[in-house]
Amino acid sequence: MSKETSGFVPAGIQLSKEAEAPLYMQLYQQFREKMVRGQLQPGDRVPSSRALAQELGVSRIIVSQCFEQLIMEGYFESRTGSGTYIAAVLPEQLLQVRTAVAEPPQETVTDPINGNRIEDVPFQMGLPSLDKFPYGIWQRVGAQVLKTLKHFHLGYEDTLGYGPLRKAIADYLRLARGVDCDASRVVVVTGSQQGLNLILQTLLQPGDDVWMEDPGYYGARLAFRHAGLKICPVPVQADGMDINYAMQHYPAARLAYVTPTHQFPLGCCMSAAKRRQLLDWAADNNGWILEDDYDSEYRYEGPPTPCLQSQDTQGRVIYSGTFSKVLFPALRLAYIVLPTPEMAEAFRQVKESVDRQSPALEQFILHYFMEQGHFVRHIHKIRLLYAERQRLLAALIQERLHPWLQADSLPAGMHLLCRLHPSVDVQRLKKALRQHRVKVTFVEVFTLQHHHPPALLLGFTAFTAYRLKTAAEKLAACLEYATA
Repeated sequence: MSKETSGFVPAGIQLSKEAEAPLYMQLYQQFREKMVRGQLQPGDRVPSSRALAQELGVSRIIVSQCFEQLIMEGYFESRTGSGTYIAAVLPEQLLQVRTAVAEPPQETVTDPINGNRIEDVPFQMGLPSLDKFPYGIWQRVGAQVLKTLKHFHLGYEDTLGYGPLRKAIADYLRLARGVDCDASRVVVVTGSQQGLNLILQTLLQPGDDVWMEDPGYYGARLAFRHAGLKICPVPVQADGMDINYAMQHYPAARLAYVTPTHQFPLGCCMSAAKRRQLLDWAADNNGWILEDDYDSEYRYEGPPTPCLQSQDTQGRVIYSGTFSKVLFPALRLAYIVLPTPEMAEAFRQVKESVDRQSPALEQFILHYFMEQGHFVRHIHKIRLLYAERQRLLAALIQERLHPWLQADSLPAGMHLLCRLHPSVDVQRLKKALRQHRVKVTFVEVFTLQHHHPPALLLGFTAFTAYRLKTAAEKLAACLEYATA
C-alpha cells in the first residue's frame, strides 16, 4: 500500500448483515487481523471513511465507529490535515514482556504531588498504577479549569451530574463498550458504592430477593444487607452465573447483580446463551439486571467483549462503571446508565434527598480531561502496561511459585486467580503472609455458600516489575513454609 496515495481499500474485506457481530465490529476484526498478519504495515495510509464506506456499500457511521475503535486501541493514528495511518508500533508488539531493569528496593510508592507515602502492598487488588498516572496533564487541565472557573456554574449543579461530563461519558461508553445511551440516561455518582445504594433505594423494597454471584463482590453484599434485601447466592460456572439454578431456587427475585464481562473474582465471561437467558428472565418477570462493568477497559487479548446492556431490548439492564480503576480511587466519581430518561428523573428525586450533587470541580476537570482526549490515551497506555505486568507475574508464578500455585490464564482484569496445591496448609500460609507483609486475598473472602477449592487472588496492576519480583520471592518463602 502506498503511503503517498489516499489509501487503497484492503483486499479481502467482506461484511455480512447475517453475521452475529455488528458490521463495524466485523470491519474492526478484519482490519486488525490484516495488521497482525503484516498485510497492512506500520505507516500505511488508510482510506478515508467516506471512500471505504462507498467501496463496501455501508453507512459511513459504521466505518467511523470501526476507525474510532482502532484509534482508541492504538492500531490507527489520526494525523490532523493528513489522514489516518497504521500505527508505527502495534499493541501486540508492545505486549511482549521486556527484561526488567533493576530498580532500587522500595516498600512504598511516593505520591509525586505531595510526597506522601502510598501504602500499597503487593499483591493488593483493585489498585491502579498511581506511579504511571499523568499527573502533569491532570494538573494542567485543573489549572485550565481554575483559570476559567468564573465561566462555570458555581451554584447548585444538576443532581444527575455536570451535563457536559455526562455527554462525554455517554460518548465514550457508546464507542468503547457499545452501551446504548445518551447523556439524559447517565447519572454521575460519588463512587460506585453510592450508585449501588441509589439503585437499591429507588427500585427495591426491604425483603426483596436479589440474585448475587457466589463468589462475588463484597461491596454489593454489604449494600444488599444494609438495604434489608435477601441475598440469594448463585453459583458461578465456567461461563458465568448459573441462571437455571437461580430461577429454580429463587423464582421471586427482583434483581440480578452480575459482572458478565469479567466475573469478579473468578474472571470468567458470561456466555451468549446465558446472557440471552438472563435478559429473557428479566423481561418475563419484570426484573432488573444490574451490570457492574468494573474493569472492562482491561482486556489484553482479542476484541472487547460487548457489554450485556448493549443486547437489552426491553429496558431491564442498569449499567454501572467507575473511574476509580482507570484514574485514581480518590477521585470518587462513578456513573450509572439507566434504561430511560424518565427513570433518570425518578433517580434524581431520590438522589436529591441523600446527596444534592457530586463535587462539581472534579467533574469539570474530568470533563476537560476526557474532552481533550487524555482519558482515552491514558487507558490505551495503561492497558499495555497492565498486560505486560500480568504476563510478568504469570511468568514468575510458573518459574518461582510452581507447583504451589497454578495461575488461570485470563485475558483481562487487574488480578490473577491462582489455585493452591493440596499440599499447602492454608492456616500456616496465612500466618506466614502476615509476617512477611505480603497482601494476597483468598477467594473464600467473597464466598457465601458455594465454596471453591482454595485459591489466591494476586493483584499486579499497581506494582513495578521489581516489586512483583521481590514480592514473588516473599510469597515463595511463605508457600514453602506452609507446605505440609
